[in-house]
Parts: sequence; structure tokens; C-alpha cells
Amino acid sequence: MVTAAEDFDLSVLDDADSLLDEAAVHPLDQVRWTPPQLALLANLEEYVQLRTGNQFGKTWAGCGEVIYRCLGRHPHKEVRAGPIEAWIICKSWSQSIAIQKKLWTLLPKDEVVPETAFTDKNGFAGVQKAVVFRNGSVIRIKTIGQDTLDLESATIHYVWIDEPLGDEGTFSALQMRLRRTGGHICITQTPATTGNLTWLRELCEAGRIKDLHFRMEPANFIPQGSTEPLKTEKGVPMDAAWIELEIAKVLPWQRGVRCHGEWEYAATGQALEAFNRSRHVRDLRGADADLLPKLVELSLGLDYGEDALRTCGVQVYYDLSGPHPRIYVMGEYAPEQATTTDMDVDGILEMLAENGDRWRDLNHAWADKRYEGRTTEKNARLFMDAVAKRLNLVGEVRPALRVAKKGLRRDHFWPSVRWLHEAMIRPDHFYVDASCTWLIEALEKWDGTEKSIYKDIVDGLRYATRHIWGPQPGAPSRVLQRKF
Repeated sequence: MVTAAEDFDLSVLDDADSLLDEAAVHPLDQVRWTPPQLALLANLEEYVQLRTGNQFGKTWAGCGEVIYRCLGRHPHKEVRAGPIEAWIICKSWSQSIAIQKKLWTLLPKDEVVPETAFTDKNGFAGVQKAVVFRNGSVIRIKTIGQDTLDLESATIHYVWIDEPLGDEGTFSALQMRLRRTGGHICITQTPATTGNLTWLRELCEAGRIKDLHFRMEPANFIPQGSTEPLKTEKGVPMDAAWIELEIAKVLPWQRGVRCHGEWEYAATGQALEAFNRSRHVRDLRGADADLLPKLVELSLGLDYGEDALRTCGVQVYYDLSGPHPRIYVMGEYAPEQATTTDMDVDGILEMLAENGDRWRDLNHAWADKRYEGRTTEKNARLFMDAVAKRLNLVGEVRPALRVAKKGLRRDHFWPSVRWLHEAMIRPDHFYVDASCTWLIEALEKWDGTEKSIYKDIVDGLRYATRHIWGPQPGAPSRVLQRKF
């Protein structure tokens, strides 16, 4: 027998051939489910959600449930006889491939048509990405934004949403399509990772969606029929001691969500707890200039600060020559009151000049998305026009100020914060010049919340390193040799 807990004890499940050797062509029959997974499989409600932290095996349970329903037989409850049409809805193509791999692993191979083919790189064969069963049931894999997510003409019996849509309108449309067939919706998710889910929380709290919530506790890692917990791939029991260590690895304000599946992150004091003034703050322009490498690249990050209408800017030197980037924060632009774009340009150019730098010395320049209020508008184009005017330049000014959020996933925020935090943890990989007093205070006091007065300058720092932690926009044009 094998167990199913996301990515801990599933090395056998990651190898379909070895699993088929053990379980013939019915691998699903060999799985011993954990309590959270079993709760989903045994649920009788029309709409249900399995809500946990990361790596609880939610996706494996979702795969098992959709397969059982397509077969028209279920070991834990009565289900509609096949054939049915089932949809698996994902938020991205990469997520879809990971789900398809798990689905292929658990599929009873003698119950699907012989033409069913799967590869690790492309998933199931065919444009429609469908699994066809011998009894006529079909599983279609969809991604949000896909043209084929055609709800107007679809006849669906079952929908599994892996990580919520972030869109109440699409959820309502799915409900309408299922009303004709009396179908069901299953959601598996770790909250606060895919946008604002207030609408989904309200539906759960009103009892319109059955909310199965499980915390990271020892009992939830003991599979049915066993008294011993699952083990990691290294053979470590997933017991209370292991759980304590795993929780300690997660930033404090994230633990409620990523470990316990709570609806939202909680402020717990200093969000970037690894930041320490005595370890990270130096006189990089003076006495501690020897900490700086001779060859560096330069970047700039701007956040528009919508509430106070004041732009924050951060200048960073960085060294990519080692296995991990080394970050040197050299300057900040942090006005105390509202500013215009012209004022911002003057302040940023002055900040650069204090370090002996010019606009053309920058390798990367990143800014917040466009802000347009009743009386103020700030965006990259207006800023670059003001730079050209201030420097008396004609034609295109380089580097161009790019929108930092363009090309990023919707849930990029916390991964970028974690990246900064890890840089602070690594010895000698993160320094801030002592002149950056507002940023230093922010790194000490930001509690991880959206409305904090410190978030704008922290966002400026995130944007200044966007090309490192985000998708690569291309190699920089040059590396400057600095003289300190």
C-alpha cells in the first residue's frame, strides 16, 4: 500500500512504472489516504472546499475524487453512474502540467481508451487536454483565461478547481452550468496565494460551500489504517517534532496560511525578522566601502505610494558573480509629503549623483504600475518624459523605466519578500548604507501588512531587485567598475 501526501512520501508515485508494477493497472486502489484527503473523498455536499497549508496532499485527493466520479463508482459514497464530463480548472499551464502528472499516475490504465497518452513535458496529448474513459466519461483540463473555457455551451457534471479562481463571476457561471446536471464543485486550496478571496470565504462562512479545514498537526499526517505518520523522502517521520521544525522555517506572518491553511496572513511584528541593524547596516560610502565589489551592476526601484501620493525610490548595487546575488542598498528617495513627477525625477537624480552615478549608468530601472487619482497621475511614461526634459535629452532615454509587475504572476508578492529575507539570512549578502534611514526603519518595523506606512519603501526595494527574483528580462548591457 502507498500513501498520498503531496510531495513528502510519494517517490513511488512519481514513478508511474514502478507503481504499475506494484499495483497492476489500478494504482488508485493502493492509496491509503490521510484524514484531510479522506474528508474530501467522503464529502456528500454539493459544493466542497479542502483548505489546508502547503504540501498536505490536496492535489492527490482532488485527482482521486475526479477519477472515482468518472468511473461511476466510489469507495466512500454513492456517485452518478458514468458517463460524465468533468473539468479540472487550474490557474496556469505550469500548474496544469503538475496536476496532469499526478492524474496520470493514479489513473486506472485499463479504464481509459488506448489512445490516452501522456508526457512529463506536455501533459496529455491533444489540444483539448482530455482524458477519455472507456465508459464515455471525459476529464478536460482547463486554465483560467483559456479561450476554450466556454461556459455558455458546456454541459458539465463535475468541476474541480485547484487553487481558487479569484473571480466570483466565473464561479457563479460554473454553478449555472452545473445546475442543469445537478453537478458538484470541489475546491482545493491554500488561501491568500491567489488574490482576494473574500467572496469565497463569505460563501463558506454562510454554509453555501462545505469548508473542510485542516491545520498542520500530527494526526493529519497519519494515513488510514496506520498508527505511524508518513515519512519524508529522506525517511524522517512527519511527527510533532518534524512539524515544529517545518513551521520554524516559515516566516512568522505566513505560518497561519502556509502551514495551517488560514484565510489570511497575520501581522506578527517584524515581517523581515532576519534584518538586523548591527549586521546589515554599514557606511558603504565611507568607512565600509571595502565591502563593495569593484565590479557591480546598478538598479533602481520606484513605488508611487498611492495613499500619500509620494514616490519612494531605492538604489541598489548588486553582484551576480557568486552562487547567490549580493545586494548593496546605496540610496533612498523618501519624501515626507506628496510629490509631483518633476519632484520625483529631481529627487531620484540627486540620489544617484550622491553615489557618483547618472541615469545612464543604471542597468535596470523598475517602477510601480500606473497610478491615476483625481488630481494626480504617475506612470513610467510621464517619469521618463520628465527625465529627458531634466537632462536635455532628445529621443529615447535609456534605460527605460519598466513596469515591475508586468510579466509576473498574481501571487508574486510573498515569494519576492521571501527572496529578500533569504538574502538577509545569508552572511555578507545584504547590506544597507547608513544614509537610508527610512528604509532601515521600515525593514525593522514593517509587519507585512498592506496598509503599513513602511510598505512603500519596502516595495521600492523589491522592485529594485525585480530582475533577480522575477522572470529574467535579458542580460544587462554592462557591468560598471566602481572606484571607492
